[in-house]
Amino acid sequence: MIKFTKNECEKIINFSNTIEKKHSSYYFSNTDKINYFVWNIYRNVDTEWIFNKIESFFTFKTGIKIKKELNIIHLHNYKKGNLFHKHRDNLFPTQIHNIGVCLNDDYENGEFILYEPYEILPKKQGELYTFRSLRYHEVKEITNGERWSIICFLHIDNLEIKKSFI
Repeated sequence: MIKFTKNECEKIINFSNTIEKKHSSYYFSNTDKINYFVWNIYRNVDTEWIFNKIESFFTFKTGIKIKKELNIIHLHNYKKGNLFHKHRDNLFPTQIHNIGVCLNDDYENGEFILYEPYEILPKKQGELYTFRSLRYHEVKEITNGERWSIICFLHIDNLEIKKSFI
């Protein structure tokens, strides 16, 4: 099983000290339903290992080959009171798969929920998951501690797939 170690998760979280942080309001206007912090991590010599592990997981899990490498992942931080209401990731019509990683598990509530079918993903540090971008999902409100995760989006041009799959 492909996963990130505790040390790798901490190393990813520490990137937050070296790059610009933005509030979710930079991207979305509805801050009563969307409230968290985000850092964009780009592929370079220091981050290549993260991208390689994510891409290997995706191909292992789905059997779909990646033909165009990812070049950005998003580091998310939810503090007490932060959340992201039920939504779909459909900002771009070419976006078809999401990949995420739970970077810590020492917070209260803040469950990551997928819908149709309903599924609560376990809070397991280093665990990767993937789902179709049009599947509804949400992050429940954090009641104590901080929730750290990374998410990335695969588009049609990233993948070697048949048109019938889309």
